[in-house]
Amino acid sequence: MPADSLLEQNETLRRLAEALDMEPTAFHDDSVSDLSQTMELLRLWQGVADQQDRAKVLAMVKAIMHTFASRA
Repeated sequence: MPADSLLEQNETLRRLAEALDMEPTAFHDDSVSDLSQTMELLRLWQGVADQQDRAKVLAMVKAIMHTFASRA
């Protein structure tokens, strides 16, 4: 992986961690598979340019998390 790409990924994770009010190292505590899935999700998110589509995606994820939280 090129150094520029790695730096860009680290910066993306740092910004995401800041937005989620968590430490960036939390992303490194996950298994490689989890981290790969996180990076895939971020790449896909960056490809969603339409704000209405982004709102739909966020609403879906929030609904999933709400359902998950209500089961706990």
